[in-house]
Amino acid sequence: MKHSMIAAISIAGTLAFALPALAQDNGSPSAQPETAAANLGSVVQGNTTIEFAPAGTHDIDVGRLQTWGEFAEAHPQVAKALAYNNSLMGNRAYLSKHPELSSFFQEHPDIKQAMAENPGNFVAIPPRPGE
Repeated sequence: MKHSMIAAISIAGTLAFALPALAQDNGSPSAQPETAAANLGSVVQGNTTIEFAPAGTHDIDVGRLQTWGEFAEAHPQVAKALAYNNSLMGNRAYLSKHPELSSFFQEHPDIKQAMAENPGNFVAIPPRPGE
């Protein structure tokens, strides 16, 4: 009796988790977005859907990324500040306090523009204390 009760609970628990996942995918092509071929998956949280797609070769310039990485490694506090607040790139007061960043952006205006357009390509924000 005890073993059959455990088996029944296990099956019910498995179905409780599997059925909602199966209900989300009805398999019909019309339910899939037009970009489904490039979609690596998605996450739905409330009314927000995050879709993951492969980065195209035009999205991230490896040379720019490497140049920024070298600067960020040499100036970790500046890189961390920009990771949390990318609007500092255009803040004259911040740039005057960090002339190395100002001169970097003068030498590499393409990197500054790319960072302004897609800041997430250039930063990896470490967790804050307690996260």
